Amino acid sequence: MTDPHQLIIAAAQAAGPCPPRLEAAWHNRVRAIALNLHLDGMRLAADIARIQATKDRVRGIPTRVEIEESSNRGFIYVKALGRGEERLRADRLENDSGQQLYALAQRLVGRLVRVYKTMESVQVKDGDRPANRVRVAVHLVDPGPADGDIAESDAKDLMIQTVGGNTERAATAWQAAGLPSSGPIPQDQLERALAAVRPTDGPAGLSASSAW
Repeated sequence: MTDPHQLIIAAAQAAGPCPPRLEAAWHNRVRAIALNLHLDGMRLAADIARIQATKDRVRGIPTRVEIEESSNRGFIYVKALGRGEERLRADRLENDSGQQLYALAQRLVGRLVRVYKTMESVQVKDGDRPANRVRVAVHLVDPGPADGDIAESDAKDLMIQTVGGNTERAATAWQAAGLPSSGPIPQDQLERALAAVRPTDGPAGLSASSAW
């Protein structure tokens, strides 16, 4: 919404009726709301353009979320189906986009999501060295109620990671959850099984493991 007249109309509706004898204060409030709407629209347009520019979109399950104190960034660990675990950077947490993506990733740990990610260049401190290329999470989408299947090898790797790499414990949890011994695993059943064994503070010591 870039038309000033449309912004004023929307802002006036948000501000509500003008109280008697408070016209000046009401006009100031409408103006402030209109400016905020304009800024929100600019940020939204930039976010949409960034998502549209991503060329790598995968299905995966966030396994844990961490904060790197030195950079004040969130890092999202995603078990991308068919690819293994990936470590994705988010924007800095002092930015609205970084805070929102970090909070969203925390809520979606253990859920099968669609991940929009890209590669970005990060300049190293030594100016003579070439910039590093890093994986960056742009957006996560929760597709809603689980209704698909996950490959057996991916599902078993996720269970092993969730219990900290202990294959024996993973096999026991798998049997206790009544998951099929082979073949595709229903997503909703796997998510319930992972939630039952996931520590409240997130899994520790994750490592790549092959299915038992």
